[in-house]
Amino acid sequence: MKKHILIVDDQSLILFSLAEVLKSESVEVTTASTALKALAKIAAFPYYDLCLIDLGLPDMNGVELIKKIKNNYSISRFIIMTGKYYSERDLFENMKEAADIEPCRLITKPFDFPQILEIIFQVLE
Repeated sequence: MKKHILIVDDQSLILFSLAEVLKSESVEVTTASTALKALAKIAAFPYYDLCLIDLGLPDMNGVELIKKIKNNYSISRFIIMTGKYYSERDLFENMKEAADIEPCRLITKPFDFPQILEIIFQVLE
């Protein structure tokens, strides 16, 4: 059965690249460049197995977006992506609101594709 992944990032190169790499892995990928577009896509199809969400979206903090999704939908697996370096410990200690969302993983950009594919499929198992 195909897995459904939503990627939310304001960088079009990341959206395109991840979508292309994942398509070859028999995964259905949906992309959104803003939090509002992501919420609209989830409202239309609320059955994503995983959401990869950029922390620094133009219209909403990625943590806020995850909270909105968790409050309204049954999606429970999230990977946070950020261009700013945070260790997982720093993220949870320094960003109080992130403690409530319990993301599966934190990935810093830039990342290499074999690494992110391995992480994505570990989370999906």
